[in-house]
Amino acid sequence: MSTFALLSVVATVLIGAGASAAAPGSARRPDRGPAVRSDELTSAELAAGDLVTQRATLGDRAADLAAARAEADRRRRSEADLTALLTGYDGTGYVDLSVTVIDRKTGQRFDYADGRQFETASVVKVDILATLLLQAQRAGRTLSAREKSLAVAMIEHSDNDAASQLWTRTHGISTAVKTFGLTGTDPDGDGDWGLTETTAADQARLVTGLADPDGPVTDADYLFDLMGNVDPDQDWGISAAARSGEVVAIKNGWLSRDTQNGRWTVNSIGRITDADTDVSIVVLSRGHVSFAAGTDMVAAVARATRTYLGW
Repeated sequence: MSTFALLSVVATVLIGAGASAAAPGSARRPDRGPAVRSDELTSAELAAGDLVTQRATLGDRAADLAAARAEADRRRRSEADLTALLTGYDGTGYVDLSVTVIDRKTGQRFDYADGRQFETASVVKVDILATLLLQAQRAGRTLSAREKSLAVAMIEHSDNDAASQLWTRTHGISTAVKTFGLTGTDPDGDGDWGLTETTAADQARLVTGLADPDGPVTDADYLFDLMGNVDPDQDWGISAAARSGEVVAIKNGWLSRDTQNGRWTVNSIGRITDADTDVSIVVLSRGHVSFAAGTDMVAAVARATRTYLGW
């Protein structure tokens, strides 16, 4: 057999053994490697999609973190500016000032000299009614008609005789002091309720605790309703910070003392609310040359807290 014939036989055998012979006139397809099963392709695509999603999520988180840091920086600057403003008020003549603001919607809080003690004057009437409500609640009873009448007179009209009667009935405010943890509040040793000493931190703790639906006083709305209906001539102070449509629950206190050379203590505590707002504000002050000077400063301070803190 010739060499050419031998080579032809070998080629035929190889083709018969599985080699793919191209049809006459056709081009041979290039080798594309092993086929990929559809389930393997789907897994690969899913893995790639997951990676894209993870990267997008990380990008969103980074953006959120950057925004949170920017907001924290903005608030620090705003608080520093507000503190500088309050320091200026605090240094005016003989004036001492203390401020606490608690935003229940955001959980944010601002304090200025919040541990400094001041005589309460009539703001202690909120403490007195809180004590009465606590004691009645623990006794399993509602307020009597007489107690309600005294409560209205004490809160809405700031009647001092009504306050004295309820102070005697409750034996002071020790129940509220203990229940709300008012560590900086000290009733006057001679029983003069208006000379009770307190702090902005304590009064804010009281108002915020009353505002808590799960707080110790189950009928706190009754107290806030009275605070929302004070006589028009007593609707000053923190109410200056309220906007149209918001509800203001307020109790103010003021007194002039010979021990302070006739200078005035002027205090304002309470709560401002609407669908988007729930803020407790306390402004305590003393050393004012007149009652009017005190109310003007307290109102300006209340407005400034909203301007700088943006609540």
